[in-house]
Amino acid sequence: MKIVRYILLSALCMSLSAHCFAQDNERLSERQVMGTARYVGMSGAMTAIGGDPSAVYDNPAGLGVYRRSEVLLSVDYQRDRTMQQNSDSLPGKSDLFMVPQVSLVIAIGNQDKQSGIISNNLMLSYHRLRTFNRYYKVFAPSDHSLGNLLSSANIDLTIPYPDDVYNTSSVMSLRESGYVNQYAFDWAMNISHRWYVGAGLRMYSYRMAADVDYYELFPIINQSGEWCDLENQNTFVLNGFGVGGSFGVIYRPCGWVRLGFALHTPTLGTVNCNASGTMSALTDSLRYSDAYMSDKWDYSAPLRTSLGVALQVGDYGALSLQYDYQHAKYCNDLHTLRAGLEIVPVPGLYLNAGYGYESTFKRSYDLARMDPKFERQDTHSIHPESTWYASGGIGYRGRMFMAQLAYQYRRQMLQLHAHEKAQPIDINADTHRIVLTLGWHN
Repeated sequence: MKIVRYILLSALCMSLSAHCFAQDNERLSERQVMGTARYVGMSGAMTAIGGDPSAVYDNPAGLGVYRRSEVLLSVDYQRDRTMQQNSDSLPGKSDLFMVPQVSLVIAIGNQDKQSGIISNNLMLSYHRLRTFNRYYKVFAPSDHSLGNLLSSANIDLTIPYPDDVYNTSSVMSLRESGYVNQYAFDWAMNISHRWYVGAGLRMYSYRMAADVDYYELFPIINQSGEWCDLENQNTFVLNGFGVGGSFGVIYRPCGWVRLGFALHTPTLGTVNCNASGTMSALTDSLRYSDAYMSDKWDYSAPLRTSLGVALQVGDYGALSLQYDYQHAKYCNDLHTLRAGLEIVPVPGLYLNAGYGYESTFKRSYDLARMDPKFERQDTHSIHPESTWYASGGIGYRGRMFMAQLAYQYRRQMLQLHAHEKAQPIDINADTHRIVLTLGWHN
């Protein structure tokens, strides 16, 4: 007779294990190149240029470059596709419309002055720094089953998996959603059109959610002559907030060179986590149990610095290079290189192009370790291997009105682990982004 029993594990009892803190903090700290069309078109290489609300996030001194007050609004269409490498599986698809940027710049000062304090500018802004908007569906063989791993970790589910379960076939579907939003107040000063200094107060809101369905089939026959299987379904939701600050400077040693530096303090905040799950298995002896987890912990984003140099050729355009360094407590430090080009073929018309490369947060041993109490039922872990951007844009800037349009292609290589003993699954994650920015200035 067919025996199908269900174990209900509304997972996560009282606390989180160390690997969960590391992976969650890692992913919340990662930032994408999002914002205005000009910023996206130059792949974010604007630390030494400024004059753009999204560039002010990288370096608040860039606010001092403004000569006029301005209001900007951006809309963004994001198309995400994920594909398992060396597999014939269909790509995971996800689309998203959003407003990634709204800003108000107030320019206060006398631009006709040539020395002393020229202006004190203020900016209120909203920026979306990161989206979690992907769908994964992967197939993989493994030398270890999740059921065997639970048994070997002494997790008492009374599931009769022997210790020699190998050659497991598994399928996993994972849908992510969420965001990292920033709400900021920035100030910057222009001194003699040579020095620009600025500071900003940043407030962040976080949301990250994941729905996971992991199924595995392994070559063990129960008493009814059926192959055994295991299904782990779980939901994980994270919400929180944080506060941080930033300081920056831009120096113009001559009319065609700009040097930029910015320091972003660690972000301090609180994150709440809620999770639940259901586990079912086709075996000969199962025990029913259920639980639920709701937890809160202090969150700290790492210190980040940004260095940039820009070469400006009169009113005809500029070439910008930028290097960002981000210290991570639990993972590898992050290094980012960006290059941007802006050309002005005729007054009022701007053409942009950019390229960026980002290293990985991952440590080779930073996997989702099984906790003896099985407090995190979401046993998977996702680790970026590397990321690169390529982008271009076009913009018009008139006496009172401006419009900008940009396209960005982003390729990220990832490794997905269904659990700590599972073989890593290599994934290519592609993002196509179109951004339209409209604005008014006086």
